[in-house]
Amino acid sequence: MFMHVVSPGERGTPEATGAKSGTLSSLLPGGKLPRGAVVSAGGDLPLLIALAAEAATDGGAWAAVGLPQLGGLAAADAGLDLACGLAVPEPGGQWPEVLATVCEAAPVVLLGPVGQVALRTSRRIAARLRRSGTTLLTWQDWPDAHLRLRVAEARWDGLGDGFGLLAGRRARLVVAGRGAAAQPRHAEVWLPGPDGSVQLIAEPAAIAGADVVPLRPVTAG
Repeated sequence: MFMHVVSPGERGTPEATGAKSGTLSSLLPGGKLPRGAVVSAGGDLPLLIALAAEAATDGGAWAAVGLPQLGGLAAADAGLDLACGLAVPEPGGQWPEVLATVCEAAPVVLLGPVGQVALRTSRRIAARLRRSGTTLLTWQDWPDAHLRLRVAEARWDGLGDGFGLLAGRRARLVVAGRGAAAQPRHAEVWLPGPDGSVQLIAEPAAIAGADVVPLRPVTAG
């Protein structure tokens, strides 16, 4: 286990959940993830980890619930401070209670797949998030998520004719939601790049229609 339990005194200030200027921040309304709200990652683990790193830019405490597949190397490469984390890999059917407790200890929380979420449960969690100011990042789609991000298209680069090393995954991200995010936006990024970090390939742009254009040929670096 690479993480430790974060005490309430180590929780950090609310500012720790607001990202400074970074790759994903240019795609987000106001340049940061909302506090006290839910942001979904469309079932993409690298995106979920990248969002957590964006939210915990200042090295604040963070937690992961129901994510036994979360690796320390991938988390560290994305920019998460492993010394500031708490992990509950297998919360079982008590995940809502575990999540409620964890939200009191960390301003940034990742939640793995939990199946269908009852409306009553999502409302209770939403109320807890508003009180604590915690940003909840969910692997799956979530009822009434404030922001929804998804990988619309992706492919790995680096392999030639059946040989070579994977250099990175190029992805087109789409973000939509409520308020300022009502107009969907998209951007091309390395997710992750050759060094494991998230890197912007093309500047974010608004999506005029429902269709997303194919990836353009881009060379690394």
